[in-house]
Amino acid sequence: MINKDTEIYCSFSSSPGNNGCEFFNSEFKNRNINAIYKSFYSDNIKKSVEAVKTLSISGFAVSMPFKIEVLDLVDELTKEVESIGSTNTIVNNKGYLTAYNTDYYGVKSYFETLNFSHIYIVGNGGFSKAVQYTCELMGKQFKIIDRDSWNLIDELRDAVLFNATPVDIQSTKCMIIDGRPSSYTGKQIALEQAKRQFEIYTGIEYG
Repeated sequence: MINKDTEIYCSFSSSPGNNGCEFFNSEFKNRNINAIYKSFYSDNIKKSVEAVKTLSISGFAVSMPFKIEVLDLVDELTKEVESIGSTNTIVNNKGYLTAYNTDYYGVKSYFETLNFSHIYIVGNGGFSKAVQYTCELMGKQFKIIDRDSWNLIDELRDAVLFNATPVDIQSTKCMIIDGRPSSYTGKQIALEQAKRQFEIYTGIEYG
């Protein structure tokens, strides 16, 4: 039952979805944790962070386009966030905000199921930076495809591409890993990173 002691967790996005709501509210209910999770639309992350502090929201996630911008609004960065240059998970401890990154955890879990040594990462935003960091950790070579080199997608043959943008990408010549949260692969990655978020938020080992 929701009461005055219920902890609130949430996410802010320009295109909010239900993945986080379904995962966290199910886990909270099954584990008898007095907490709720809600996704919110935001077009101003600064005001959203102010709301977090005002309402004593315990933790929140951010997605595109806020993963880099929000770094200027927190008090502490973990080592992973410092290395990656973006965050997706922030904990609020009485107004003191600490930024984490669990995107790379989800990507790493997925990459461990594949066999490749080189990959093209499409996009260079906050999520892409987590993919780049994962490749560095796993010793995989990568090349970034951005707006200036977009035509390369049509020129590649027998390559592995990771879509780290919100745009649909098609190729009949290459293997495409679609990292968008709405895709099948994206949901797998999102689930693994959400498990790590759960541990950060609650201090409970997932399993």
